[in-house]
Amino acid sequence: MIHEKRLIKIFYDSSNYLSTKKLPYKSKHWNYYYDKSKFKPENLESFRNKKNPLSNGLDTHSDIYFSLYSKIINEISENYLFNNLPVENVGNSDFLIPYKNVFLDPNKIIHIYWFWLIEKTILKQNKIDSICEIGAGFGSFSELFIKNYNSKIFLIDLPEANLLSAYYLNKKFPNKKFYLFDDYMQNKLFTEKDFKNYDIIILPPNCNIDKKIEIDFFINTRSMMEMNYETIQFYFSFIQKHINKNGFFLNINRYEKNTVGYPIRISEYPYDDYWKVIISEPSFYQKKIHFLLTKRNLVNGDSDIKKELHNINEIGKKFYKSQKILNKILKKIFGLKNLKYIAYFLTKISNKLKSIE
Repeated sequence: MIHEKRLIKIFYDSSNYLSTKKLPYKSKHWNYYYDKSKFKPENLESFRNKKNPLSNGLDTHSDIYFSLYSKIINEISENYLFNNLPVENVGNSDFLIPYKNVFLDPNKIIHIYWFWLIEKTILKQNKIDSICEIGAGFGSFSELFIKNYNSKIFLIDLPEANLLSAYYLNKKFPNKKFYLFDDYMQNKLFTEKDFKNYDIIILPPNCNIDKKIEIDFFINTRSMMEMNYETIQFYFSFIQKHINKNGFFLNINRYEKNTVGYPIRISEYPYDDYWKVIISEPSFYQKKIHFLLTKRNLVNGDSDIKKELHNINEIGKKFYKSQKILNKILKKIFGLKNLKYIAYFLTKISNKLKSIE
């Protein structure tokens, strides 16, 4: 087991290290959530408890348990769900409900649905040995890949999240070999040999990573939407540099979020021209979020990502804050009935022009 005092020291050392780097940096969103003074060894045991919420911004605190539960078992089997729900309450969350020898956790239930969809789509048909999750929170989603497929996991996140994921995953998998920031600082290089020799790697961004390392599957869920655009570009560059030539990238983020000071939209993420869309649809039980699974495709002219990003933009417009403000202004000026008539009239003109073409 990894001692809590070691984890706290790593937290402070990696925070100092990251403060010397230009990118990536904490956005306004994360400066709002994190209070460094609360990150102490004695607080780790209850890091998910609302009296000591170190997992603020990384966790789902909700009362949607049974409506979510009933919805998901219509999609997947109850047995599949129960096999993946937690049997112990690591972090002492007071939002979990004991039920039939497991804990109902709304955060985990959504993760299980995502995992089920990924499993039936790619995991059963492809050899996925290594997974890199960027912005992994406390490790809840990655846990499913380790538990079900014994996957090698590489987590990259801010020091606060890395502290919690190292604590959580070490409690879940005490026999796994962990590579943490203090291991990295011995040579200030994460080598291909290190990558092969360790099971769970947890590092802050901007570490020196061997160019030979290739990842089969990259994941980002609900965290790029809370990053500055420069940081998103930084991570996309990293993904497109280290992904296996036939690798996959799962991107689950909001159509628009504004917590960094300006709109961040999934349709504007900097994909290059070498991605093939596997699944693109609104996320399960989260209407403001899009589920986008793509495969790396280096065949020239066979990419469809730019077309799909345009489609996602069209879907997302109803969630754009600027669009909502414009709709309110137009309704006030013209009235709802007249506005519908104008929209109908413009649609008829547009269809007429298309038929002429």
